[in-house]
Amino acid sequence: MIGPAFDSDGTYYTKADLLNLMGDKNSIKTNSEKLSELKVSVYGDTAVATYKDTYDLLMKGEHRAHTIIATDTFVKMDGEWKQVASHGSEAK
Repeated sequence: MIGPAFDSDGTYYTKADLLNLMGDKNSIKTNSEKLSELKVSVYGDTAVATYKDTYDLLMKGEHRAHTIIATDTFVKMDGEWKQVASHGSEAK
């Protein structure tokens, strides 16, 4: 499920924007990315993952290097896990 979203720099993307970014291999170049401190809690058909994401990338030619703390929420629907929400804030 892809829907409207904000990135960690506060830029708002519509669903169409996100699909265009993902479909254009020249829009995003990841130099490095590391996930750490991953914790997953499962509550029946719902799971919540928290983690740190440290990345260095070029997005549409703009350099971005941040560490964010993130929370992703998943729900099991028809036997498959689907991401239903995601949030990230820049770590201090």
